[in-house]
Amino acid sequence: ETRNSALLVVFGEDVSALAGLVLALAAIVASVLTGNPLYDALGSIAIGCLLIAVACFIGVEVKALLVGQGVDPALKEEMLAFLHARPEIHTVYNLLTLQMGSDVMVAVKVRMRPGPGADQLIADINACEAALRESFPQVLWLFFEPDTKD
Repeated sequence: ETRNSALLVVFGEDVSALAGLVLALAAIVASVLTGNPLYDALGSIAIGCLLIAVACFIGVEVKALLVGQGVDPALKEEMLAFLHARPEIHTVYNLLTLQMGSDVMVAVKVRMRPGPGADQLIADINACEAALRESFPQVLWLFFEPDTKD
């Protein structure tokens, strides 16, 4: 579930190293006990397959982080709750997020509360943007679209 690529790679390397050591130990013990070197060879093959599988898993996960994916669902729910609590916002139509490494892009489409004019609407949007960035410092890009319908 992590969005930190370095943590993901280190975890994958450590798990594969420990599992490889267990496989090597089992293969050597089986070879010594039976006197058959086939178990040692099978252990080496199993370790190779394990390393390939872990490398493929890490590659897929890191690619998803590089290309971008939505933020953690709990964080998205926090953002939605934050927006719903804002007095300037009448309805939240859409909240789209994209996480690229540690940076987050957010696109929001909302219906704002009625105000006296365009200047007040702009001030309300700016206040919402500033408050969102303050509450969620990982947001690097923020696109705020006011609308009257979804």
